[in-house]
Amino acid sequence: MSQATDYLENKLADALSTLGTLDLSDGTVTDGTGGYIGLFTTAPDDTGAATEVNGGSYARIQIGSAGQSALTANGDSCQNAGEFRFPDSTGNWGTILAIGLFDAAVGGNALIYGTLTSSVVIGTGEIFKIPANGFTITLS
Repeated sequence: MSQATDYLENKLADALSTLGTLDLSDGTVTDGTGGYIGLFTTAPDDTGAATEVNGGSYARIQIGSAGQSALTANGDSCQNAGEFRFPDSTGNWGTILAIGLFDAAVGGNALIYGTLTSSVVIGTGEIFKIPANGFTITLS
């Protein structure tokens, strides 16, 4: 496939930052309510297939919801200005290898994914956090 223009990449980043909509006929972006970040114990592929953490009080977190950072679009990318914090684990979550952006709190579709620089083992009583500027989606 050919490359997207900078204009389209920037508009897509704007729409992804809130999981909003993009009207391609005029470039209007309407904000959404925010996507959800989930954690994987196996790395996803382009079909979105992977093993997501399950049990132990695990839940996807909603971007921009109470207590969670929003994503801020800047050109062809978006990034979290503040920390993302998952619930305290009440069981073994296993080894976290990747993170994904979803369109729903449960089920739904994996939209974007990426592997962590280093895997992280989350056991009972531990907390998985993504620091400020630690979650970046780049569309170029």
